Amino acid sequence: MNSELSKRELFETVPVKKAVATLAVPTIISQIVTIIYNLADTFFVGQLNNPYMVAAVTVVSPWFNLLTALGNLFGIGGSSLISRSIA
Repeated sequence: MNSELSKRELFETVPVKKAVATLAVPTIISQIVTIIYNLADTFFVGQLNNPYMVAAVTVVSPWFNLLTALGNLFGIGGSSLISRSIA
């Protein structure tokens, strides 16, 4: 499939809800991978049998997820702003 044709088709002919869902899926997948990564960190730190280290990983994980989500938000919004200003 030609990627240029599919991008043009996505933005010109596909309904808005489907286009937004298509663009949101990679971001959702990256968030799920981040959560799995944090769960793996918690598991391996838990093997050390130190509750303070597990607590530290548990406290930091939501902040890490928040910063990743903000990075995705500004990355997607910034690319949209740049593409609209170029065109």
